[in-house]
Amino acid sequence: MIIRQPLIWATLLYIIGIMLGNPLPGIYFLCASVALLTAGMLLRKKTYAADALLFLFWITLGMARIGMEKEMPPENPLYNTVCEKAQEQQQLLTERLHKAGLGDEALSLSSALLLGNKTELDKETRRSYAQAGVSHLLALSGMHLGIIYGLLYIFFVRRIRFSEWKWFWLPPILLTIWGYAFVAGMPISLVRATIMFSFATIATLAQNDTPPLHILALSALAILLFSPSALFGIGFQLSFLAVFFIIALYQPLKRALGLQNIIAEMLLLSVVAQLGTAPLSIFYFHTLPLAGALVSTILIPLTTVIIYLGLMVLLAPVGCLTWLLNTAITLQNGIVKTAAGIPYATITDLYPSWWQVCLVYMLLLCIIARSHIKWGREDFNL
Repeated sequence: MIIRQPLIWATLLYIIGIMLGNPLPGIYFLCASVALLTAGMLLRKKTYAADALLFLFWITLGMARIGMEKEMPPENPLYNTVCEKAQEQQQLLTERLHKAGLGDEALSLSSALLLGNKTELDKETRRSYAQAGVSHLLALSGMHLGIIYGLLYIFFVRRIRFSEWKWFWLPPILLTIWGYAFVAGMPISLVRATIMFSFATIATLAQNDTPPLHILALSALAILLFSPSALFGIGFQLSFLAVFFIIALYQPLKRALGLQNIIAEMLLLSVVAQLGTAPLSIFYFHTLPLAGALVSTILIPLTTVIIYLGLMVLLAPVGCLTWLLNTAITLQNGIVKTAAGIPYATITDLYPSWWQVCLVYMLLLCIIARSHIKWGREDFNL
C-alpha cells in the first residue's frame, strides 16, 4: 500500500462500514469484502487501485459484521457464561472485603473501584459523584488498570525487558491483566485498556517504540471485529474519545506550557480528557460539571491509594490496613460530597442536537491541526 498508517485507516473505514450497515443480509457484504480483498492482494504493485480496493474491503467488512450480528440470536451462551463466572468471583471477593471488617460505605466504594461491582452503591453516592464530575472514577477503565499495571511494570516489566527470559514472563503478565478484566466483568472501557496494555507490554519487551495511536486503533478494531454493535455504546465512545484526546493534546500542551509540576500535569490530563468527552457527555446526560477536572486531580492520587489498600486487604486482611482503607474512602466521599454541594458547579438542562456535537468535534480537530500539534510524523501523519 502507498498510504501511510494503514492500521489507522483500516480502523476508520471499518467504523464507517459499521455505521453504513443496512438491513440486507450480512453474508452479501461478506462475499463482497472477500472479493475486494482478493482483488486488492492480486494487485501487488503500489497502485492507487489496490489501495481503493482495500479501502472498500474494510467498509464492506464493517457492513458485513454489523449485518451478521443482527442476524445472530440475541443470546450469547459463551458471553453469558463469562458474565456469570465473573459475577461469582466478584461476589466472593466482595465477601472477603466484608469479612475484613469494612464498613458499608467503604465496602460499596472499594467493590466499585476494585471489582466494578456497583450494585452496593446507593443513589445518593452515585448522584454526588455525577454532580462533582468524577463519575468516571466509579467506571473501571484504563486509569484503574493503569494503577494496577503500574505495580507489574515496576516489579516485573521494567526489570525483565532486557533479559533473555523476558518472553517467558509475558504469559503470566497478560494472564494477570486479563484475569483482572474478567473478574471486573469485562466492561468495554476496561477491555479497551486491557488490549492496549497487552500490546504496550509486548512492544516494551520487543523494545519497539509503537505509536500510542496505533495501539488505540488496534484495540478499537479488535473490539469491533468481535462486537461491531459496541460502536454505538456510550462507554465505548467516551472511553476511546478520552484516550484519543489525551494522545492528541496532552504531550503537545505539556511541552507548550512548559509544565514541570506533577499536580499541574495531572490537572492538564484531566482537562484534556474532559475536553474530549464533554460534548458527547452533554449530548447523552445533558449536564456539564465545571469542577470535574480540578476534583479529579485531587481524587486520582487518593483513588490510587484506595486501590492499593484494597488489594492489600484482599491479600492480607490486617486490622490496620482495613482502618486505613475505611479512612481513605471516608475522606474521598467527603471531598466528593463537598464538591457536589458547591453552587453552580454543574450546568444542567443542556440539550444539543447531534449535528451540533459533530460540529464541536470538527472544530476541536481543526484547532488541533491548526495549532501545529504534530499529528506527528510519529502518530498522526495519516
